[in-house]
Amino acid sequence: MTHSIRKEMNVLIVHTWGIGDLILLTPVLNAVHKLHPQVRIHFLFFPKAAAIPVKEAPYVGEINYCSWKPRALLSAIIGERKRCYEAVMFSSGVTPWKAWLFLLLLKAKKRIGEYHKCRLPFISAAVKFDAQLSRTESNYRLLSSFLHLPKWKDALAQRDELDMYTSFHLKESNKQWAEEYLTKMGFGEKKLVGLHPGCMAKNSYRRWDKEKFVELITMIRSEYNFDFLVIAGPDELDVGKFISQQSECRLLNDTPLSDVAAVIARCDYFINTDSSLGHIASCFRVKSLTIFGPGNEKQTAPFSPDSRIVRNSISCAPCVGAKKIACEVDCLKQLSAERVMQELRGLFL
Repeated sequence: MTHSIRKEMNVLIVHTWGIGDLILLTPVLNAVHKLHPQVRIHFLFFPKAAAIPVKEAPYVGEINYCSWKPRALLSAIIGERKRCYEAVMFSSGVTPWKAWLFLLLLKAKKRIGEYHKCRLPFISAAVKFDAQLSRTESNYRLLSSFLHLPKWKDALAQRDELDMYTSFHLKESNKQWAEEYLTKMGFGEKKLVGLHPGCMAKNSYRRWDKEKFVELITMIRSEYNFDFLVIAGPDELDVGKFISQQSECRLLNDTPLSDVAAVIARCDYFINTDSSLGHIASCFRVKSLTIFGPGNEKQTAPFSPDSRIVRNSISCAPCVGAKKIACEVDCLKQLSAERVMQELRGLFL
């Protein structure tokens, strides 16, 4: 570790994952900002949407975007080489050799990289990837390799002091939109349960059955006097419409993500499949339950004391990254609405 920083330090983080993984990085960035306010975090984002939670963050410098297309990669490398960073790293979980090749082409005093079995050359600090750790802790280890930060356990003990919570920075206009929307829809008297039944289309195998969501809403209504709001993006609009129609719930769709986040912030509870919206709920300390199937909750569960997970424990799950073609996703198909309801009763206390 280095000594505490006394002058401005520019650090580049390359983020190739989605919104949820970016949100899992924010507790670490909050802690860095508390301890080293001179550090400016610059980002190179591959998914553009992943930048949304931190665009208004006080520690963020310049934000740029890229894609895996050769021309875009070359343009990004040329652009970033014009700057010389104190340190550059990829957020945790990227295939090590891909990150290594990219890092070699950038100008930085320190290049920080993960490795699985063998350390790669010309890396200033190599951190071994551990699949049993959350993305938050893995990113903390990366930043700790060149910044003076407390040990992980000590940091958790100072969680409030270091602001080690997930965050999504909203504008006042987002909050105002949410207030007007909820009033217009007649929400306010009862506690509000938000539901997000989907995820990106390419990860649709991670979704719980839409019929079970309808069954779950019926169960909740039989025991609690709550309002419900189904939230659906473009990739799961058909699923959202089905649940909304079958359960006679309001549907929120075709809405900018920051406005959706402001609505989630106003929910009392949130239920979702393994997707980014569960992470957004964690940013506002909303009591939430995430339904896991193939995904590895040890790595990607929401990082919040108010978030719970539920899964059907079978021997082959989790299998993310190693899912077999013949897999029937029994981890989700065999997860009953009653099992999920059992977890919710504890959440609703």
